[in-house]
Amino acid sequence: MTLGSFFLILLVLVVSLAWYGLQVHALRDLRRRPRVRGDNKVLWALLILCLPIGGALIYLSAGPTSFIARPDGRPRSPDGRPRTPPAPRR
Repeated sequence: MTLGSFFLILLVLVVSLAWYGLQVHALRDLRRRPRVRGDNKVLWALLILCLPIGGALIYLSAGPTSFIARPDGRPRSPDGRPRTPPAPRR
């Protein structure tokens, strides 16, 4: 095996791991969100699975419309940061 073949195999492995990781992340995010743009999770899942890399990137940039609930139940502000109560006045 030559050095060029080794790097080609390594490149294919890295790209395929990134591709599957991106798809898994997008599908998990789709499953956890209560709402998505267009209110059709099945079509979003098909887009993620059928368009390599592009489907997951399109979903992650345009699909989500709601915040994922936090495990501790604290609400989030519109910009996504956790809300903190105001400091008491002295």
